[in-house]
Amino acid sequence: MKVMLFAILDRVEETEVLLRRLSKEGYNGTVISTTGMHHVLPKIEGESVSVSLSMLMDDLPSGNLTVFIVIDEDKLETLKKEIRDATENWTKIKGGMFVLPLSSVEGTF
Repeated sequence: MKVMLFAILDRVEETEVLLRRLSKEGYNGTVISTTGMHHVLPKIEGESVSVSLSMLMDDLPSGNLTVFIVIDEDKLETLKKEIRDATENWTKIKGGMFVLPLSSVEGTF
């Protein structure tokens, strides 16, 4: 059975290193830029009295990268371990991951 792993990763330099390593190891997926609600809400709530630090500092990383990887279920634990190791259990690169089973897959994944 195939599954889809979703990994949401803070956009930091180490994230690019992780993605390059996964690609070299043969993993293929899709990466999209995403933004967490905690970054969006202060910008759209005009009545907000507080200003977040990320809105004041241009050099802070903004947004996330969301990675979608379709993979055979028997290879999933290896991929998850690689992500955990690269993120140092989500301390070096903040984020998270989850997996969904796929009932049908077509194409060249």
